[in-house]
Amino acid sequence: MNIRRPFFFFLCLLAALSVSAQQTTPARVELLILEGEQAIFSSEGTGESKKDAVEKSRMAVLHKLLYEGVEDYNQGLPIVSSGQTTNLWLRDFFEGKTPAYKAFVGDVELVGDFQSMPSGEFSCQTNVVVNLGALLRNARSQGLMEEGDAAPAQPQTPPRPTAKKPRSFL
Repeated sequence: MNIRRPFFFFLCLLAALSVSAQQTTPARVELLILEGEQAIFSSEGTGESKKDAVEKSRMAVLHKLLYEGVEDYNQGLPIVSSGQTTNLWLRDFFEGKTPAYKAFVGDVELVGDFQSMPSGEFSCQTNVVVNLGALLRNARSQGLMEEGDAAPAQPQTPPRPTAKKPRSFL
């Protein structure tokens, strides 16, 4: 009877670690193109099926944007500060019958072929279109960021020098 309790605890711990390992996002999400309110990100995904791998790569982009930050966007800072992860809008953002993240993700282009992992899972590289304008507007309306926060780094062109017209003395 004494051996059952540690064995049960070990199984629960193993199950918890397994679930947390499945929910980790790929470490590599890169901004490729930023044009207006749309952006294209490169991402990786791994899943039990090919469809699941593509879906995980879509989710990874928004997870990185919201919680970890993506280099070359918003100075690498996340959109959501760590104290706001309990927000009701974010709670069901990636889960449920119709997850909210799907409203912000557009087309997905598979780059290369699916890779078969030794574990039987599939891995893929994708380019994902994200509607950043809508995502930022919703984050602001949900109270997750201030009005001036999380502005994309727009390429700035130096102001054009204005030539002063010569004044006529006559």
